[in-house]
Amino acid sequence: MSEPPNAWVKSVLGFRQFSMRELAKARAEWQLVCTALNLRRMAKMLYT
Repeated sequence: MSEPPNAWVKSVLGFRQFSMRELAKARAEWQLVCTALNLRRMAKMLYT
């Protein structure tokens, strides 16, 4: 079930749609979104 994580990314990061069209580019964009989310989590863990 992939809906809850996707909805969470939408609400936390505001990521609504891909800006790239090809599958490889969309995958790279998704990896950037996940990296940003993980960095945000790490910063919160380190600085709270």
